[in-house]
Amino acid sequence: MRFPPPGRASAPRCKETVISETQAASPRAAAANGAPTGNTERRQRVVDEIKRRIVTGELRPGQRIVEAELTSALGVSRPTAREALNQLSRDGYLVQEAYRGHRMAHLEAESLLEIARVRVALDTEAITEIVRDPSGEGMRLLERSWEEFEEASRSEDPLLVHEAHLRFHRGIWEAAGNYLLMRIWPVVEAQMTIVLAYDQFARRDSVRAHAVHQGLMRAIRSGEDAQIREALEIHTIDSARGLAFLLGAETGPGAH
Repeated sequence: MRFPPPGRASAPRCKETVISETQAASPRAAAANGAPTGNTERRQRVVDEIKRRIVTGELRPGQRIVEAELTSALGVSRPTAREALNQLSRDGYLVQEAYRGHRMAHLEAESLLEIARVRVALDTEAITEIVRDPSGEGMRLLERSWEEFEEASRSEDPLLVHEAHLRFHRGIWEAAGNYLLMRIWPVVEAQMTIVLAYDQFARRDSVRAHAVHQGLMRAIRSGEDAQIREALEIHTIDSARGLAFLLGAETGPGAH
């Protein structure tokens, strides 16, 4: 039985960040063609802007957010900004520290590998449900998600590519029709955003990323458990190991 996915939750060294007024317009606010008027819209504007800065690398792991300057730049009240920051902390994008405010979450190498192992388990469950769906509807939904990813991945805009990447992986879970997977998606999305921000900083290799996803889709289309497992290992585990190694080289002895 397929359940409709719930609405996306407002849904990834400590240098201070100042958000300028020219950067304040979020995609959702721009789409509305005007400044948000309700508190919910204003809070979402803050959420979207912080996510944008994480994805584009303007906000780096461990970097602190100055609440006062955030409210000034975005034209929102302190309570609204605090609600948005607390929401991002609950979802895993930020870390809240007593008497120090919020900073972007920082992941150690072992955390990257832990996230990868959990993702493989969850993706395996989703893909198994898709390939075993006798109606073929799950596979049709996934193919549609893949086509959208293929189109968007050609963009030079890192934000558009990132959003396409997330939509593709969300599309795998949606195609499975698994209610629980969709309920926990916002937490996974936050961790993916942070990991992808690290990846963007360390590798900037869109060709490799696209090839890995192509391999995953080929394996899913085959319906063979062994091929799917191998593709997930390459896509998620091997990628996490490589990223952990690069980050270690960046921060280890002799790094500049």
